[in-house]
Amino acid sequence: MRERIDAIDFWRGAALATIFINHIPGNVLGNLTPRNFGFSDSAEAFVFLSGLSVVIAYKRRFESRDLVRAVSSVLKRALRLYQVHLILTVTALLLFGVTAAVTGQEALLAEHGRGTPFSDPLRGMIGVLMLTHQIGYFNILPLYVALMLLAPALFVVGLQSPWKMLGLSAALYAATRALGVNVPSWPDEGFWYFNPLAWQLLFALGMFCGFTTAQREAALGRLIYWLAHLFTLIAAIIVSNGLGLIPGLVDAAGEYLDWDKTQLGAVRIVDFLALAYVIYFSGVTMRLQGTRLYPAVSLLGRHALPVYCLGSVFSAVGQILNETWMASPFLDVLFVALGLKGLYSVAALLERRSRTRFAIA
Repeated sequence: MRERIDAIDFWRGAALATIFINHIPGNVLGNLTPRNFGFSDSAEAFVFLSGLSVVIAYKRRFESRDLVRAVSSVLKRALRLYQVHLILTVTALLLFGVTAAVTGQEALLAEHGRGTPFSDPLRGMIGVLMLTHQIGYFNILPLYVALMLLAPALFVVGLQSPWKMLGLSAALYAATRALGVNVPSWPDEGFWYFNPLAWQLLFALGMFCGFTTAQREAALGRLIYWLAHLFTLIAAIIVSNGLGLIPGLVDAAGEYLDWDKTQLGAVRIVDFLALAYVIYFSGVTMRLQGTRLYPAVSLLGRHALPVYCLGSVFSAVGQILNETWMASPFLDVLFVALGLKGLYSVAALLERRSRTRFAIA
């Protein structure tokens, strides 16, 4: 069986639950998620943990001398992610298309990049197949596919020198930002929402931590730890407009900060690293292990791909209900509660099936 680390599963599960909530625009619980109290959000955690998990899953294969087999295994994973993305995109388009036909709310077909597949189906679907057309809230898997395609090169360099790998990744990020490079969209004009040439740095940071696990304890410095605390506190004050007491603070600060999500702005990287540093060295994960919440959230992270897929479908349903039915805070909370219960139930079912297969084997 593949090696698993509960702490990684827990935080990945927490990120997936947060993504589910945040992908329902207007949901009242979205106001309580970390994106409202920091410059980064669950996307950074998801990508970083993906890089860390890739090292755990494939390091031994790349350490063997059968490089072809190792690369093949990563490419197969990328192909699987691509297939899942296509199924998810078609499912979402069907959901919104059927809803628009039944309710007569044609505006549902024009929002978040859904217009082209309906107005120009041939070009739209070719764009979906090429990953050059992505609909809103369903664009993180294309990024993941691109990162998995890059992973073999990062492995080859990282196994020789993790610092060299990270340096090359940082150089690519710097060049990308300086030149304004991104992957273009088609048939609609524009670019990928998550620029893979920029976001690969966070993926590489995750891989770097995976390569240097034994040395990470030495990275703890009391001054750095409290500076990280201070940064996360300042970020929370700014992003929350001083907890609502200083209206306009975040807009004023945003004019001077490199905060763009598409290009993975520098302040987002610093914010995520500071928060991750605080979480890792504060021991909060160990304290959470004694709660009933920990195993449930870890279960979500242990079956990340199916949970993400189902959560994305639930989020699409939540969007539809908010735009076609009477929305209210009570219904928001009820829908999220039922959605999270559904995600947990599916993860529990998959866990039982995997344990049964393992026991039989």
